[in-house]
Amino acid sequence: MNEQDLQSRFIGITIEGLLRPCEIYPVRVAFGHGYVWEWAAVERATRSKHTYDLFFDCLEDARKHGYEPHFLDTQQTDISVVPVSLPA
Repeated sequence: MNEQDLQSRFIGITIEGLLRPCEIYPVRVAFGHGYVWEWAAVERATRSKHTYDLFFDCLEDARKHGYEPHFLDTQQTDISVVPVSLPA
């Protein structure tokens, strides 16, 4: 197959188009210092059933459920850095 054949077979569907969008966000823990991660569908009808200590565990769970987070590009400043405080 040449490159033209490969391009002509592309029908415009990407993996991002098949997966539903979601958001991953930090949640402050009830006791102690720190945050855990949760994900939710953009329409908020579906949420993660658990919280996750690691961002990538949360990402993996969202993908297992058919969701893909839509990360913001570097031109936007909507994602804030979560401050980490040292234990007292």
